[in-house]
Amino acid sequence: MNGVLNVARLQMNKRDVTFGTPAGIVGVVLILSALIAIALQRAGVDPAQADYVAGARNNLGIVWSLPGFLIYYGVQAVATTFPFAMALGSTRRAYVLGTALANVVTALYISLILTVLLLLELATGHWWFDIYVLDNYALGSGNVWVLMPTVFLGVLFCTSIGGMFAGVWVRYGNRGPTILGLLIGLVLATLILVFVPYASEIFAAITAAKLAWTVLGLSALALFGTWLAMRRTAVR
Repeated sequence: MNGVLNVARLQMNKRDVTFGTPAGIVGVVLILSALIAIALQRAGVDPAQADYVAGARNNLGIVWSLPGFLIYYGVQAVATTFPFAMALGSTRRAYVLGTALANVVTALYISLILTVLLLLELATGHWWFDIYVLDNYALGSGNVWVLMPTVFLGVLFCTSIGGMFAGVWVRYGNRGPTILGLLIGLVLATLILVFVPYASEIFAAITAAKLAWTVLGLSALALFGTWLAMRRTAVR
């Protein structure tokens, strides 16, 4: 267990990346969303209208701004620290589990940031100027209990996928991620071809709980894939 905790601490040692960058990205999205909303209102859009609220809740800037960084974070967490961790005496299993623990901490941290900001957004009447950032359709339309698990699972999924691709790169070189991406694309294309006639029934059967378990399962599968790739890879 100590080995797992040591790896987790090692992964979070770069606090400016782990904690500062996500907060900075969220801050930029807040500022840009505020500027756009104020510009629209100055152009004559009435924020009291229902159409404005519906349109404002389609602002998914906060959703699309983080995945790129999070996947990169998952990649660098595996690709850059693996040789150093091995040199310090970590086992491969402890390394993968410690990295996963660091990803969980990151997911909790970002979930906390966005939860606090949502509460502030609601308490201030959407930042005093009807500026919708966290109160959007993708994150539950202002429901804190939807936002928290959604953000947590989304962050965990992105970092786990990034770690898996990095593990394949460390093990097989440049061709590894390319082949893995092609295989994933082939599987997805096959699933679409097989199940597209039943699309309406499948979408009707989807619930929040099923979606959450699916994302959690895919994250666990990515973690397992990382371990498979890393357990025999050479330290370079």
